[in-house]
Amino acid sequence: MPRTLTLSTVAALLIATPLSAQVVWPDEGPRTWAPRPTEPAITANDLRTRLYQFADDSMMGREAGTLGNIMATDYIAAEFKRLGLVPAGENGTYFQKLDYGRQAFVASRTRLNAGRRRLAPGTDFVPLAPNAALGVTGTVALERVTAIFAGPLAQAALTPDQMRGRAVVFNGLPMGNPPAPAIAAAREAGAAVLVFIAADLPSTAFNERLSMRVTVPGTMGAAIVTPAAAAQLFGQPLAALAAGTEGQPLTGSWSYTFTELEHPVRNVLAILPGGDAARKGQYVIIGAHSDHVGMVRGTNPPEHDSLRAFNTVMRPQGANDRISIDAVTPKQWGEINALIAKARSIRPARPDTVNNGADDDGSGTVVMLEIAERMATGPRPARSILFHSHAAEEKGLLGSAWWTAHPTVPLDSVVAAHNMDMLGKGRVTDVKFGGPHTVQMLGSRRVSPEFGDMIDSLNAVRDEPMVIDYSWDRTNRLNRFCRSDQVSYIRKGIPTTYFSTGYSRDYHMATDEPQYINYDLSARVARFVHDVALTAANRPERLPVLPREQQDPAARCGG
Repeated sequence: MPRTLTLSTVAALLIATPLSAQVVWPDEGPRTWAPRPTEPAITANDLRTRLYQFADDSMMGREAGTLGNIMATDYIAAEFKRLGLVPAGENGTYFQKLDYGRQAFVASRTRLNAGRRRLAPGTDFVPLAPNAALGVTGTVALERVTAIFAGPLAQAALTPDQMRGRAVVFNGLPMGNPPAPAIAAAREAGAAVLVFIAADLPSTAFNERLSMRVTVPGTMGAAIVTPAAAAQLFGQPLAALAAGTEGQPLTGSWSYTFTELEHPVRNVLAILPGGDAARKGQYVIIGAHSDHVGMVRGTNPPEHDSLRAFNTVMRPQGANDRISIDAVTPKQWGEINALIAKARSIRPARPDTVNNGADDDGSGTVVMLEIAERMATGPRPARSILFHSHAAEEKGLLGSAWWTAHPTVPLDSVVAAHNMDMLGKGRVTDVKFGGPHTVQMLGSRRVSPEFGDMIDSLNAVRDEPMVIDYSWDRTNRLNRFCRSDQVSYIRKGIPTTYFSTGYSRDYHMATDEPQYINYDLSARVARFVHDVALTAANRPERLPVLPREQQDPAARCGG
């Protein structure tokens, strides 16, 4: 081969190379990957083989409660079975079904008045159903119930007497389970209804509202209102309200049904039994979530390369960066259009209708499966390993919350948990402090400082040391720690660490596809998490846990 290429050689290569084979993006890999047998070692090609299947268009975005997610969880269970892992779900299966269904409301029978002013359903407010078993139909009815403002949901502090018989109004939405302490306090005090203020109402207000029945606790009803509706309710802007402020009485009613979905929502669980008789009854959890956000909504899907061009210039953290089109400068439009022009010179436009979720969290899922294969074919750890594919993380951490409320092994037998979410990017062009050996790590010292010390000590002597980025753990920017399944374990006092390579321009975008994943780094992180979990599983003693009052309360994220 010549050391240099002449212009004529370059021209010949370009003529011989089909336009479809030329890349538009520096991080772009092949559109397709032929599956091949995986091997016991953790390798980049094994991850490719798994992820190109798991995040394929045929999975339809893996949204919880859809056929695509059933296909995805079937794939995970089949891999667990192929590896010889013991089913750890319900009734001898790999699955644990969540009590999750569809709440349906009749818009024409839904009304809510703040004093004499009628709030418009779907515009000013959205109803929520109380707890109900599947198949139940019921009605929430309010007759001149005085509203009282409780302040931010995470900091609300009204007395029981203030809440009894009232419409208790919180600034913020409940996320995940268990419910925030303020919600439980309102229920126990005998509040008549809960009202949550949110900037954006759910777009599927009446016939497509999906919920686990523990989302709204107790037998009371609830509603979500806009800040404008709340201002009318209290007669002053939201920013001026103080906890304890009383508003106009609420009168209204809505009927609901709670029905089971055609496609159940389910955790997938499997155990690699430990090799030490004295410790095999203790467990180390390795988990990632199976779901994503499904198909692109609407009739005008984005053009793949145009969307990536816009995000490259304007949204380096994808959906986290909310940018108005009007805020884009002429210079930025020039950069965006230049990238689009480059793409059009190489390949035709491609409308993209699937949110593939290759990084979020296809990458964590396939890393979990690679670790499972490595452990199943290697020396048996002393403690048992519980592999947990979490359901419905995108719906509010529901799968991990459900399992910690209904564990399939004794909860006090879990000595440590490892949650992996978005292990597919991490290049220096993707994230701050990124690089070929960087991993972001959160939570390792919040319940057990020794867990973090163990990880750092291990990393110092590994043949393949990682560069650990703790910056997100120190600042919790974008509410990062509270947005994935480690929260559910932390709330139960389980030492837990969250591993990630960070957000990117493809986060919650249709461009989150397998061709853009950094497989070499994913494999390095997989080997790192494998070593961390194996070390925790083989320790002579359990990791010591701080008394609850000394654990970081912020890590419980209001729960």
